[in-house]
Amino acid sequence: MSSKTGAKFFQRTDVKMTFWYVLTFLVSGLVVCGFLYFRMRHQLVKEIDRLLLDETKELGAALTRVPKDDALKDFEKHVEARTHYPVYFRILGENGKPFYISGNFKGIGSNLSERVLLNARRNNETRENIHFSERRRPFRFISTPLFLDGRLTYIIQMGTHLKFVRKSLSNFKSNILVVMPILLILGSLGGWFLARKSLSPIGYIASKAKSITSKNLSERLIQRGTEDEMDDLIRTINDMIARLEDSFKRMAEFTADASHELKTPICAMKGEAEVLLSKARSAEEYQDGLVHFIERFDQLNRMINDLILLSKSDSSQVDLDMGPLRLDLLIKDIGDLFQVLAEQKNIALNIDLFQETVVMGDKLRLQQLFANLIGNAVKFTPEGGSIQIRLEENMDFVKVKVTDTGVGIPEEEQESIFKRFYRVDKSRSKETGGVGLGLSIAEWIVHAHRGRIEVDSELNKGSTFTVYLPIHKA
Repeated sequence: MSSKTGAKFFQRTDVKMTFWYVLTFLVSGLVVCGFLYFRMRHQLVKEIDRLLLDETKELGAALTRVPKDDALKDFEKHVEARTHYPVYFRILGENGKPFYISGNFKGIGSNLSERVLLNARRNNETRENIHFSERRRPFRFISTPLFLDGRLTYIIQMGTHLKFVRKSLSNFKSNILVVMPILLILGSLGGWFLARKSLSPIGYIASKAKSITSKNLSERLIQRGTEDEMDDLIRTINDMIARLEDSFKRMAEFTADASHELKTPICAMKGEAEVLLSKARSAEEYQDGLVHFIERFDQLNRMINDLILLSKSDSSQVDLDMGPLRLDLLIKDIGDLFQVLAEQKNIALNIDLFQETVVMGDKLRLQQLFANLIGNAVKFTPEGGSIQIRLEENMDFVKVKVTDTGVGIPEEEQESIFKRFYRVDKSRSKETGGVGLGLSIAEWIVHAHRGRIEVDSELNKGSTFTVYLPIHKA
């Protein structure tokens, strides 16, 4: 295996998961085995202590019998018969000098520590492990004070070797050393199997995601039906592909619509220029033609500016000059500007009186927003109709309603009117000069101000556009 191949192998997720699984298994096993080892040692020593205390109690009872020497010799013969845990003992006086020493105790020798004598005088027993220089194995001793008539009379030192404790612990460690490699091998195989099984859907997701391009965005990943994290991942990727599909579709429609909308006036201008140049004409005719060209240029310029604005808004490149402003005064000023156009069409434009309302917004964009809504109301309301602009405060939002008695919008088309280049009646839009970008811009402005816009319309009866904007609280 080359170095690059080996490095790539160890970078695989299943290899890393297996490694961490084995490492966790090893550390957990060592912790558990260490706990069991110390627990076993503690329990074995506890059993020995219980044995020594029982013998100490029996020896203490022997010291109360008469004659003491015969009782002590009988006790020594009794403990010498023990083979598994031989008992070593000696009896000290209150001053720490030996009173009686068993035969086997003389063979190991032991010096009395100051701690034993101090604890005995306080009526406390002393438990200790003692290592003798000539002995390889340690001994366990318990020194117990014996009080007679309320004063310290004897100190009984009872002990035995820890040979079998060490042997049992050694056997336990040997068994662990044998079992741990087997457990590690089984754990490695189990970890590898679990890692491969857990990550197997990743391969399907990766291969399927590679096969999806802009030409087949309608394809989706198939869920396994397990409702686990992998299914959540597949759902997330499917949602992302759906958004990409919608974005590509909107981009294609936008490009086609923009090309068509730009091509139509340019072709019309070219045709009019060819007609003007087809024969000699008077200065007045050429002047009328140039005026018409300028109107066409203005229309194209407005359309291009709107397209640039929407393009920048898609990429979040439009900076808003936000600040507190009086929304009631702004709407009143815009309504006054459209009052002349409304009077020319014999339309009653009513602006309800309302209280002072302050919002945080971009003055230029909000002017553009309400100019679009009021301008559309004037355009599509026939002569003799009416338009009402009303402002209401509702909790944390201000609600602006623009209601007209115009031609209305069919219910099935109300969800589409905010799409770019969408026009309910294209023949009527040609007459009014619209290209279907005004409401798209209006919707973007409202969303940029953390608000929302709604439409409620009925065909041949009129429409109501409602804008919700958050109130600015000083």
